[in-house]
Amino acid sequence: AEAAKVATAIGDAQTALVGTAVATVPPAVRVTDPHGNPVPGAAVSFAVTAGGGSVTGAAATTNASGVATVGSWTLGTAAGANALTATVGTLAPVTFAATGETGAPALLAAHAGDAQTATVGTAVAVPPADRLVDAHGNPVAGVVVTFAVASGGGSVAGAAATTNATGVATVGRWTLGTTVG
Repeated sequence: AEAAKVATAIGDAQTALVGTAVATVPPAVRVTDPHGNPVPGAAVSFAVTAGGGSVTGAAATTNASGVATVGSWTLGTAAGANALTATVGTLAPVTFAATGETGAPALLAAHAGDAQTATVGTAVAVPPADRLVDAHGNPVAGVVVTFAVASGGGSVAGAAATTNATGVATVGRWTLGTTVG
């Protein structure tokens, strides 16, 4: 039978951590003839078309039910949209979507307000801010960062700050201690 249509069988609209394989099910397509009957033995090519990442088993063949499944689909390392396209000959391709979610917090680093000077007993001009990212450098939002004076005395206001969409948490105010240095 001649392939006339390719459609999503399973595996669309998944989410996974960035840099990992979609966990629910590998994407699969179903190939049918003009009458809706399955087409076994049709060559299907899977390719990542957005978001980076990779696939195994990119060249697949439909089974007796007309279904072909990619071996695995690993999402790219940037959080956000990913796409995988399945192509059968000259038929319109089918695209699978997946969302790469930010991984666990991995690195907290100074983002603003470091190495300032101010008069003793007064607040620094730029409230210190830190940026929290996952292992791939994606910002991690919604995590509480606690700021505390480490030396020299002084105080902080708004010491518990939550990271925003860019992974940045900013202390309310840092007032230096009363000793020069």
